[in-house]
Amino acid sequence: MLSTHESTRALAAYKFFGPHLGLAFAGAELLERWRPYKVRPASNEPLGRRYETGTLPYELLAGFVAAVDYVGSVGYDAIAAHERSLGERFLAGLPDRCRLYGLATMEGRVPTFAFTVEGRSPRQVTEHLGQRGIAVWDGNYYALEIMRRLGLDEGAVRVGIVHYNTADEVDRLLAELETL
Repeated sequence: MLSTHESTRALAAYKFFGPHLGLAFAGAELLERWRPYKVRPASNEPLGRRYETGTLPYELLAGFVAAVDYVGSVGYDAIAAHERSLGERFLAGLPDRCRLYGLATMEGRVPTFAFTVEGRSPRQVTEHLGQRGIAVWDGNYYALEIMRRLGLDEGAVRVGIVHYNTADEVDRLLAELETL
């Protein structure tokens, strides 16, 4: 979600329930050294205006503000604790026929999981779950080289658990995986 270098910060708002909007911050000492690529008549002052790309996406910015307000109203710590609990529940109940790719505990991770099911393609798994009202994805998630290196030509099944999911939903997912 957050990338840093020198005095810069960049993030994608969709990572915390916001719109598909990229945001960047850079300190004045760095921005003063960079040469902006722009068309006239964009002003060089104030400093941030040098990097304006045109009409701002106000609807996306409004969505970003709403997402920040929403996370603040629920509480980041409460969100993280609930998601961690659901992630632990998922990992503890993952059937033996499922092979998890990534960390096997919730230590140092978020509750987004990639796995395969023995004897089933990722597409078969997602179609089975989708027919039962469970939203998961299959594919490579733009991580083509990693999937190739793992030998996952068809990709994997991806489950993303978030704070508005419930323990019952995780249990229902695990029960359906058990039937495959």
